This record gives sequence, structure tokens and C-alpha cells, in this order.
Amino acid sequence: MKKLGVLGSAILMSIYAHSASAESAGNVYLGLGASALALDNARVVDVPTSSPGHSSKMFNGILGYQFNHQWAVDLTLGTDFSGEVGTDQAHINGYRFFGVKKWKPYLSAGVSAFDVDNATDSSTQQIQGGFGVSGDLSNNLELRLGYQVFVDLGDESNTDKALGLALNWHLRKPKTVAVSQPASVAQPESAPRQKEVIDTYELLVEFDFDKYDIRKVYRPQFEEIANVLKESPDISMTIEGHTDWIGTERYNQGLSQRRANAVRDKFIQDYGITGSRISTIGYGETRPIADNNTVAGRQRNRRAISVILRPRIVTE
Repeated sequence: MKKLGVLGSAILMSIYAHSASAESAGNVYLGLGASALALDNARVVDVPTSSPGHSSKMFNGILGYQFNHQWAVDLTLGTDFSGEVGTDQAHINGYRFFGVKKWKPYLSAGVSAFDVDNATDSSTQQIQGGFGVSGDLSNNLELRLGYQVFVDLGDESNTDKALGLALNWHLRKPKTVAVSQPASVAQPESAPRQKEVIDTYELLVEFDFDKYDIRKVYRPQFEEIANVLKESPDISMTIEGHTDWIGTERYNQGLSQRRANAVRDKFIQDYGITGSRISTIGYGETRPIADNNTVAGRQRNRRAISVILRPRIVTE
């Protein structure tokens, strides 16, 4: 098939170039798939190739790259294993995924080349478009179910259709469960009759999945911390944002920062605290305090924390 080398080289160069970038947060994936390819009836004389009984049953090998939670591209090579119609296929698809939940819809588009035995036009090139759904079965294993329509670019104007599924194994590092421990506060050396101790004031806000809206139930905590800040204008505060491990690391990093910023904005807008006294940092999914494999654990990990450290002198 003349176009296979060109198609394969293009996708491999794209994958290599992106994976070599230090800024990339994506991953390569490998997959196996099967599909029913209903070829246009005009392709093979006197053979209803679009009917279920005569459709090509394709076995597919997949090499792809997941750029982030929204975009992916892959190369698929397939061959007919049913013996109904001898068909070989190669196609490149780009994917746009919607949402960050475990199951999410997607749209696809790309280019392809077919070789069909005993066809009126044995070698053809197509463009295709489709839709489907993708589901994460684990941190590494993904299931895709999709439907595509292929339109011939030649003079025959053949239209082919395919319904298929694929299992893709993503070559990314496992997300380990590590419980972070609160940092200890170093105490200054004691004076003969006096010593300095640290008062801590902690605010803990939990969030709904993929949200950074602050619920009204946390208002008393905000009021308490705001009063402390107003009473001591010389102290400042740092707000940390965190997420569970659902979604890509890059997306979760941004979400954790938005959560921290939402807490900061509330202190500024609702309580009149000067913004220069409040710093924020997002840690993404890197500092869980509970097991991300459970619903309750993921809820605890979707949080923002702010801590004020206020020194005071006490007499022994």
C-alpha cells in the first residue's frame, strides 16, 4: 500500500517531536482494536459489501499520543480477518475529548488509505469524521467505542462506514497514593524567662468534583480567619490548592491553582483583606491526604488549605 509509509512516518514524527519536548505532559499509548467496516456497495461488483454479512471484520493495531485530557492523535493499521472482503487499511485520526470525567464523548477526524481486493478501485484515499465515547478503566487502560464515515477523495465518490472499539494502554507513570504530613514548625531557642511560640489558624475548604466554587457552609471559618487577619495587620497567609487524581496532571495543576485563587478572592472581596497579604500555590494531585481509590478519599483530597502562623511571646 503506497500511502502507508507516508502516513506512518507523519504520525511517528509528530509523536516523537512532542514527546521530546520538556514541556510535554502527555503520553504515548498502544492499542488493539476490532471494527466492522461496511464498504460502499460500488467497490466490489455484485458483492453487497455494506451489508453486515459481507462487511470487512478488521483487526487493528494502534500507536498514539495523548497530548492532554482534550486532544490525542493516533495511527491505526488494520487488516480484514474474516475473509469476506480482503481489505487493508491505514488511517490517522485526531481526537477532541469533552469533559474530564471517567467517561467522556469525543469527535474524531483524519485521513486514510484503503486497499480492497477485487475492487473497481483497489487503492483509495479518504477523509473521515466520526464520534464516540472514551472511558478510563484504570490509570493506564482506556476503552474507546466509535463510529466513523469515510469519504473517497477520488473519482468514485465511495462512502464507507465503520463501527469499532479499541483498548489502549497509556504509557504513563502510575499515580501513587502518598499521604502528606503536616510540616513541623521550628521553635526558637528558649530564653531564660520567656519564649516565642506559634499560634496557627487553619482554614480547610473541600470542593465538588472539577469545581472551585466555595460553599456557604464554610462562611464561619472565613469569618474567623478574616478577624485574625484584621486584628494583626503585620501577618500574612498562604493558601494551598489540591485535587484528587482524576484527570491529567496538567489539568489538575491548573484546577488546584484556581481553587487556591478562589479562596484568596473571597477574603479580598467579602472581607476586605489586602491581596498583597495572601499568596497562593497549587499542588495539583501531588499531595493527597487520603486514598484516591475511594470516593470518600477523593472528596477529602479536593481541598484548599490556608494557614496563618502568628508568633507571640509567653513567660514561663
